[in-house]
Amino acid sequence: MAGEVHHGRDGTGAVETVRVDGAVAETPMHAHLSLILGLVDAGTRHIVLPDGPHRLEPGDGFVIPPDTAHAFAASAEGSHRVVALSPGNLPPWRAAIIRDSSWRTAFDALFDAAESGRPNATDLVPALLMETDRLAPRTAQPGPMPRPLRAARRLAGERLDEDVDLRALGRLAGLSPFHLHRLYRRAYGLTPAEHRLEARLRLARRLILSGVAIAEAAATAGFADQSHLTRAFRKLMGTSPGRWAREMRR
Repeated sequence: MAGEVHHGRDGTGAVETVRVDGAVAETPMHAHLSLILGLVDAGTRHIVLPDGPHRLEPGDGFVIPPDTAHAFAASAEGSHRVVALSPGNLPPWRAAIIRDSSWRTAFDALFDAAESGRPNATDLVPALLMETDRLAPRTAQPGPMPRPLRAARRLAGERLDEDVDLRALGRLAGLSPFHLHRLYRRAYGLTPAEHRLEARLRLARRLILSGVAIAEAAATAGFADQSHLTRAFRKLMGTSPGRWAREMRR
């Protein structure tokens, strides 16, 4: 049985929250532009990070830096909470599991303030970031991505209302489709198609939250129709676009 997923944000819109009660379905590999911090409250959760799968027990937290591929495996009954923060100028953290009482205290304080819509919730962000910096492992600063990959990544997020497939991206980046797909996945942990779907969902979210009808948002973001958007939205967000918008506006 699927669980209940509730979305919210603080009074300024700078901190988004997600509360998941009950079982969770498997999600595809994906990434966020935000910093993702989460905490398991009950039951177990199974998360896939770049270093492999992890089983999370009550009290276990996790940190997922921006643009880091990850996924949730199907999990039985339980509950967990997530906060999403604008990335800003973050240290080069690696995705990791956090097991620390001080970190949990800072997480609880920020989550409770943001979920209740308090405008001063952002005052609690530095404390959680400081605790995260104390505990999260760091990665060596990567060198610059090759220009063809940077070009393909940029193009994957553009012209979303057009049908730009792997062959077209490879041609624009000066690489064969096979070579582009292999290098792209190795570099980013996702395929160009997966990044393109994320870009479409982000655009659809912005449009819906600004008051655009869901069907119009679906067409503008390059989905075949409203049902196509709803299926993709529910698979990644755990809820429908309409319910998500109502909760965020509230």
